Amino acid sequence: MTTSDPIDRDRRGWGWKLLEFTHVLDDVFTFLLLPLLIGAFVLWILLWPFRMLWDMGGLAARLASAALGLPVIIGVVLVGGPLYAAFTAAAMAVAWAEIVRAIGFSFRSLAVLPALGMLGAWIGFAAASDEGFRDPTFDDWFMILLFVGAGLCLNYITRVGAAWKWNREAHSRFWRTWANVDVMLAAAFYLAVPGAAFVAIRAAEQGLEWTLLGILAIMTTDAAAYAGGRAFGRRKLAPTISPNKTVEGAIFGWLGGFGAVLALDQIFGLDATLYPLVLLALALPVFSQLGDLAESRLKRALDVKDSSNLIPGHGGVLDRLDSLLFGLPVVFCFLQWTT
Repeated sequence: MTTSDPIDRDRRGWGWKLLEFTHVLDDVFTFLLLPLLIGAFVLWILLWPFRMLWDMGGLAARLASAALGLPVIIGVVLVGGPLYAAFTAAAMAVAWAEIVRAIGFSFRSLAVLPALGMLGAWIGFAAASDEGFRDPTFDDWFMILLFVGAGLCLNYITRVGAAWKWNREAHSRFWRTWANVDVMLAAAFYLAVPGAAFVAIRAAEQGLEWTLLGILAIMTTDAAAYAGGRAFGRRKLAPTISPNKTVEGAIFGWLGGFGAVLALDQIFGLDATLYPLVLLALALPVFSQLGDLAESRLKRALDVKDSSNLIPGHGGVLDRLDSLLFGLPVVFCFLQWTT
């Protein structure tokens, strides 16, 4: 037997280390940077027709935006796969930027890249998982804790973001720097966790149908709450947060969402048993309305009417995502429980 030269063994070791490092870089690019880059490009292309609407106002802009935007969103959901993941990543990145801008943080902060990296990593992981809801990472209690943590992050963003915007001069320079980094990362986490759930739902068995059920049931909840509140609203639901919302509107929204879940289950031919489905129908409208109230609380604290004016007549991306950010994770937990 002959022994290998120590120099050759060292060279081979460094070669393997270099190869492993290139694999890590490839994974970072594939699952973190690529979804964000593709998503940003897709979103830029899709938003181009809206530029002509920014000079319009009122109902005309609102209807035109819906007429252009809804087919695009439905098309992306139907296609699924990398396009859907990239679109979700881009939408979450824009919503994150709207929160940062509303608070008044600088986009030159050192926390920008780590925050966007967190968004891309979470959504990229969900898109790359081959086992779907059977992935060991999607443990029931672990995911519930993540969703609770995301909600706590929103509360933290609301409190600290408002303190930074309105009273930062009363705090030390260290506090201002720490708050800048902390809130940016908290906002990224708040959006990354439900964003990953969006992608995981679409990748599940009958994922298209479950995604459409969640989106359409949440839209029905919003529409029923609006119509019920306009027609029968008397008692204010949360006057200090959202003065226009009423108890009667919330009840109508819950009834509309409950009925929509049961009806869409039959329309799409889903394989859900009655007892878990009724629980989903009970919970989904409640959480979607909580999402709306939570974002209203954030905007009230920051004294902004809309998160931005990116979508003519509808405000910003975050304004369109508020109910989905709380509602679709309920669908995720339901599928994890029943799959």
